[in-house]
Amino acid sequence: MEKLFNRGTGWLRIATLIGTLIVSLVLSGCASTGADYGRLERNRDLERTLLSYEVLPDHHYYTSGGYDKPNAILGIHKDYELVTDLWHSIPNVNTAQMRKWIDTISPDQDYGRKGYFAAYILDPAGNKVGFWYSIQDTTTIKFLGDNKLQVYTPDLFQPGELSGDGGKTNIRIR
Repeated sequence: MEKLFNRGTGWLRIATLIGTLIVSLVLSGCASTGADYGRLERNRDLERTLLSYEVLPDHHYYTSGGYDKPNAILGIHKDYELVTDLWHSIPNVNTAQMRKWIDTISPDQDYGRKGYFAAYILDPAGNKVGFWYSIQDTTTIKFLGDNKLQVYTPDLFQPGELSGDGGKTNIRIR
């Protein structure tokens, strides 16, 4: 005990120990958010499926940004529940509806040299739980437990939609 309190090093050791404890507590608090996060995995076969207006069985469909011209189409497997106030649930989606959406949002249009992005939604373990189709290639996916998840919507407006400048101005609304 006497060596711990040496004049030169005793207080330095105590300060280092307390500092390490504080940093550990802060970092552990940041790491435990209460939610597990999923991710998107781009898939060209899924893109071809969507571009052929195929409706995936056992999925609930949602849109963001409007029914007639959505910013995104979201499909969540029936074993999962989407917790949301922003996505619009679309019942009874069929091939004709998919054709209308896909043809309207013009996946071949040049939005800054990138078209729409088709990706599977994966849970933290890497299992497919749905799909994402949007001009944006990123989003936040939170798994809340009991097969419930949140998927953040993309920006409400597409590049140049309000500005009339052919896509040179990006407007972001959250």
